[in-house]
Amino acid sequence: MTTKPSKGNRTGLTLFGLVLLAAGGLALARALGAFGGDAARRPVLDAGTTSFAATTPWFWPVVAAIGVVLALLGLAWLLALLRLDRPRRLRLESGASGVTEVDAYPASAALAEQVSAYPDVRRAHAVLRGSSDDPHLDLGVSAVAPADLGALVTRLHEEAVPGLRTTLGLRRLPTLVRLRLASGRRTRVVH
Repeated sequence: MTTKPSKGNRTGLTLFGLVLLAAGGLALARALGAFGGDAARRPVLDAGTTSFAATTPWFWPVVAAIGVVLALLGLAWLLALLRLDRPRRLRLESGASGVTEVDAYPASAALAEQVSAYPDVRRAHAVLRGSSDDPHLDLGVSAVAPADLGALVTRLHEEAVPGLRTTLGLRRLPTLVRLRLASGRRTRVVH
């Protein structure tokens, strides 16, 4: 599983946030008179810039084009963040006689339901990610606090994941299991 897109998103958002923070801080400092009372009372654009914008016919179209490009870049970034890494269908078999595919959601939902029925498991969530030819499983399990995590992991490793892999006819199914302990039942302390 790769974390490169998330690192890129965090880096990009951090840099963008720092630029906006610096610009906002400078504008606020100027308005509050940190650069002198005259700077606080002057317009943001000086007379030369205003005159240049008014007398140059290409100025506002260039500003508009830059705005459109920035908006398109932002939209592309947003769409990339919203794109799900989930195959809708899994290819089980392909050959000269045809292709056999199955919906990915019911398979992962059935696994989550199976794991949720295990003792000491409050709930489970399973998602098949990656390509339809080479999927991997992301399995989140919320267990009740005094659970035997070793037995739970063993059961997931020996029963749940191999069962799904066999059902789908896959030779391998790389799996990431996220265990979370949830406080559930009250435990009695005996002295």
